[in-house]
Amino acid sequence: MSGAETPAVDDAPPKAVSVADIERELNELLRQPIGPDGQEMINWACMSNLIIYCATEEQFNRVTAEIGLIVRHHPARVLVLVGDATKAGDQLEAYVSAACHILGGGRKSCSEYVTLSAGGPATRRLPNMVRSLLIGDLPTDLWWSHNEPPPAGGDLFNELAGMSNQIIYESVSWPSPVKSVVTMAQWAANPDSSLTISDLGWRRLKPWRRILGQSLDPGVTPEALESITEVIFDHGPHTLQQVWLLVGWLACRLNWKPLGGKVVPGEALTWRFQSPRGTVSITAKRHSELSPEIHRMALNWKSAGKTHTADFAVAGPNRLAVTMKDPDMPPRYLLSPYQSRAELIAKQLPDRGRDELFDQTLQLSRQMAESMG
Repeated sequence: MSGAETPAVDDAPPKAVSVADIERELNELLRQPIGPDGQEMINWACMSNLIIYCATEEQFNRVTAEIGLIVRHHPARVLVLVGDATKAGDQLEAYVSAACHILGGGRKSCSEYVTLSAGGPATRRLPNMVRSLLIGDLPTDLWWSHNEPPPAGGDLFNELAGMSNQIIYESVSWPSPVKSVVTMAQWAANPDSSLTISDLGWRRLKPWRRILGQSLDPGVTPEALESITEVIFDHGPHTLQQVWLLVGWLACRLNWKPLGGKVVPGEALTWRFQSPRGTVSITAKRHSELSPEIHRMALNWKSAGKTHTADFAVAGPNRLAVTMKDPDMPPRYLLSPYQSRAELIAKQLPDRGRDELFDQTLQLSRQMAESMG
C-alpha cells in the first residue's frame, strides 16, 4: 500500500432504512448488482466484522472518507456507530450502503456498510443493534475513532469491547495525556488475554524503533545503550503521546525505572529515570511551528570519560537519519514511507496477536504518568 494510492471506487449510495429492516436490506444488497445497467460482476468479500465508533459528526465524516481504502485491503462488514449523548431527541437512524472498488474487467469488490446514528438516550441501544448485525463466524474488530481513551466510553465501550477480538485506538488525539494514559493502562492491565489492544501511535513509531535499534546495537556502537545519560526530543503539536510511547519503549528495553516528571507549561515536559548505571534525564520540547510529529531525538551517553551523541531526525519526506558526533561514522538513513490512518488500520486489522512489548510499554507509561509531579 502507498499513501499516494487513490483506489477507483463506485460505492452504493447510503439508503435510509428502518432499524427493523437493516438485515433484509443487506440481503437485498447482496443479491443485486450495484451499477445502473445491472451488468457488473460483483465480488462480495468479508474477512471480519469492523465496528467503528464515532462521537461526533466531524469524526464520522473523516471515517467515511477512509472506509473505501480500508476495505480495499481488508474486506469487512463495516458497522459505523455515531453516538452523541448530548444530541437532542431519542432517535436511532440507520443507513445501508456498500463500499466498493473497481477491479477491472467489469468486476467490483464490495463490502457491506451500515451506519447507525443515535442521539440522547438512544446511544445506549447501539450495542444491542451491533450484536444483531455481526456475522457470527468471523472475528470482530472495534476501532474507537474518538479523541478520548476507549475506557472513557463507560458501559457503551465495555459492551462493544465484549463483542470484539481487537480494540484499535489512536492515543495521539488525546487532549489530556497524563490522565488518559492512566485510564487506558488501568483498563488494559487485566483484559481477557485473547483480546488484542492496538494503538496506531505505537504502529507509527516502528521506523523510529528500527533505526534506534540498528544504530545503537552493541555491535555497532559499543556501550551506548547501557550508558545513556540524556535524551532530548523536539516535536510538533499533538505529538506528546508518541514521545511518551517511545520513551516508554526505551525504558522497557533498557530496564529504566521512572523517578518522576514535571510539565513546564508552554515549554517542555521532563522525566527522570534510574538506569542500571545512573540517572537518565528526558526532555520533550514542543514547537508549535512544526508539523505534528517527532522531528528530532538526540541521545547522549558517556564512554571512556567522553560524552557521545547520536542525533536522530526527520531528513525529508519518508526518511529518517542518524548522525553520530564522530567523524569516522557517516550519517545513516532509513526509508520510512508515510502511512495514512486508513492504511495503518488496514494493516492492523489482520494482526491480532498480542504485542507483549506494547503491553509492557503501556504499563510503564502508566508509571511515568503517575510519577508526574
